[in-house]
Parts: sequence; structure tokens; C-alpha cells
Amino acid sequence: MINSFGDRERCADFMGDARGTVVLDGEPVEPEVHEGDAIVVEGAPGNPVTGEEGTFTATGCGLWVEIPPLDPGKHSLAIRGQSGDFSVGVDYALTVAAP
Repeated sequence: MINSFGDRERCADFMGDARGTVVLDGEPVEPEVHEGDAIVVEGAPGNPVTGEEGTFTATGCGLWVEIPPLDPGKHSLAIRGQSGDFSVGVDYALTVAAP
């Protein structure tokens, strides 16, 4: 839904205001809260998110969901998230093919 990375203090600030919703086929999906997971970040040259290239360790945080396997057919997925002045909003129209 929404996530960030940095040091523990930055993640604590980010998570203090983090909120969001996920709705799958009209039903809310409960988010998982991750407040300080160690992650490995690999930045590419010119990447505006990391600001540097190379691999480094950081603290990852956010509100995440795990979507269950979907039955064949059409599905809708709406994601909204916000922390401070950073926000995310996306709507997906999904079609799952039969195996």
C-alpha cells in the first residue's frame, strides 16, 4: 500500500502517519504493518529513489498486503496509501486466465 526506507528514525516518523486501504473485489484486505525490517537495496545509476547506485542495507517500513491466489475471471483491486505529503492511489482491472 505504502512504504519507505531509511534509518529507524525515518521509518518511525513515516509509520507514525501511515494509513491506507486495499479493496479486492469489493472486500477490504487487512494490511500488515512492517515498522523496521532490515532490507538490502540495490540502486541503479540515475535512480531517483535511492539517489545512488550500488548495494546498501537500510530499514524498510510500510503497510503491505498479501493478495490471495485469485480464481479465473475478472477482478478489481484498489490501493490507497498515505503518509505525510506522500500518497499512492491505483486501481487495477485484473483478468486471471484459467490454468
